[in-house]
Amino acid sequence: MQSRQLYVRLLKEFLPYKWVALVTLVGVGVASLTDVLLIRQLQNVVDAVQPHGAAPQSGALAVVHGWLDQLLPSKPGAAALWAIPVLIMSLGVLRMVSTFAGDYGSAWLTQRVQANVREKMFGRVLRLPNRYFDQSSTGTTLSRIAFDATQVTQAGLSVFTIAVRDTVAVIGFLSSLFDIDWKLALFCLVLLPMVALVVTLAARRMRRLSSSAQHAMGELTRVLDESIGGQRVVKIFGGQPYEQKRFDAVVKLNRQLAVKHASTAAMNSGLIMLMVAATLSAVIYYALLRAQAGALTPGAFVAFITCLMSMQGPIKNLTKLNEPLQRGLAAAESVYGLIDAPMEADTGTRGADGVKGRIELQAVGFRYNEDDTEAAPALRSVSLDIAAGETVALVGGSGSGKTTLASLLPRFYDVGSGRILLDGVDLREYRLPDLRSQIALVSQDVVLFNDTLAANIAYGDPAPDMARIEAAAQAAYAHDFIMRQPQGYQTQVGENATRLSGGQRQRLAIARALYKDAPILILDEATSALDTESERQVQAALEKLMAGRTTVVIAHRLSTIENADRIVVMAAGAIAEQGSHEALLAKGGIYARLYQTQKQLDQ
Repeated sequence: MQSRQLYVRLLKEFLPYKWVALVTLVGVGVASLTDVLLIRQLQNVVDAVQPHGAAPQSGALAVVHGWLDQLLPSKPGAAALWAIPVLIMSLGVLRMVSTFAGDYGSAWLTQRVQANVREKMFGRVLRLPNRYFDQSSTGTTLSRIAFDATQVTQAGLSVFTIAVRDTVAVIGFLSSLFDIDWKLALFCLVLLPMVALVVTLAARRMRRLSSSAQHAMGELTRVLDESIGGQRVVKIFGGQPYEQKRFDAVVKLNRQLAVKHASTAAMNSGLIMLMVAATLSAVIYYALLRAQAGALTPGAFVAFITCLMSMQGPIKNLTKLNEPLQRGLAAAESVYGLIDAPMEADTGTRGADGVKGRIELQAVGFRYNEDDTEAAPALRSVSLDIAAGETVALVGGSGSGKTTLASLLPRFYDVGSGRILLDGVDLREYRLPDLRSQIALVSQDVVLFNDTLAANIAYGDPAPDMARIEAAAQAAYAHDFIMRQPQGYQTQVGENATRLSGGQRQRLAIARALYKDAPILILDEATSALDTESERQVQAALEKLMAGRTTVVIAHRLSTIENADRIVVMAAGAIAEQGSHEALLAKGGIYARLYQTQKQLDQ
């Protein structure tokens, strides 16, 4: 996306608050104009204290100076001198009010738009397909929302506010220069083409460096997220030197890019300031000659030089404006790249009320990388019919396709070929929220949010029912340990629920599934990480959960699925065997070998 398109799109974020933005920009402009008018009063003050002071000149600022000419005759007396301090005091009050309006409005708008952009980004993240997260690190996504969204505001109102403020100042000071002596003022315009050339060349380099800096910051966040999140693995495997080396490399890259960015900005600003200094020296020399020749009054000379020197600050700010602008545009490219990322395909139009739970897989094929046709598919023409209320266990080695198959049921991924039917209807015909409302999931890696125990059990329910929460907890054998917590059901679980044991977390996940009361249940190795005692409790809770529901169980511990209605053995993405536990043992195939191997290991 081109810079102009990015900037126009970013400015549209401010459109709902156009009146606040207008008041803000007017306040900023008025505050800048009062600075010019206050400096212009130097001419009146200096000329007024001269024994034979000349009358103040008029011209571009005729409105103010015309009124002042009436109050101050060519030889002002004591009775008329009060007008000067009154005017200065009035300008001071006007500046105070306009500055507050500009600063407050700018802060309000910036934070409001930044919040809106972050909300859009987060809303899109929640609706991105699983393939996006397979290809993008969590750290990079976090950096986009936390860091890039902040940088975007630099390309929005902040840059626009600075542009208005300093442009008004430059125009005001320049008008004053021409008003005082147009010949001297022409010296100020000699180097403008060269200044524009320097700004254009520097802009291209700063845009490239800003884009690289955004990616480098994302890498820094990713390394931090991985190292801190996996700190136990780092410690136990002695990975500190390796992680330190990774972190040092990404920090070095960020440092180098920051230095290059700063040097480019400094060179840009320095060259322009050198041009301004050269012009200023020439102008001062010429002004002194004109003052000695009587072409300038002392007040006009002081006002001219003060305006000329005061104009350097706004010019410097305008020449530096390209730096935050390019940094903000690079961030905007990242931000809108996330906002524009395609969401999960949801073309369904059917609701899913009253689903019975019959699942049919008809010649289902799937690849994680659709473009890599040479890689082996995760599923190969899998056909399976699961009756409503039936418990089917999927077993097999790593990479056999059992987890992939289960992931297709809630449409975390869409089938590459074939189709999956629920109660005789293709899954893609159901609306995604309706389809997923009919499915509950209990996995080995239990996700609990930093909220109360009750909120975790009733997760997703906008109006939680405390009686249902307690009933679900009791059925999951979680009620007793919950009541031993400091605030019972209102106890905060903490980040990642580290204060709870593995068995307690699993029972909370089961309680959450019971509370949802969905007709279809997916159990993804729900007991594989538990000790024997915890497994018994969790298994008892699972039996209550599975009753009357269509259940798909993914299990490594074959002893936990002996009572399944049917066991499906997966191998290389296809169904190798299926049948009851006894039938498969009697067959003496893959399942029998797996079962005997595990039995020997458990002894």
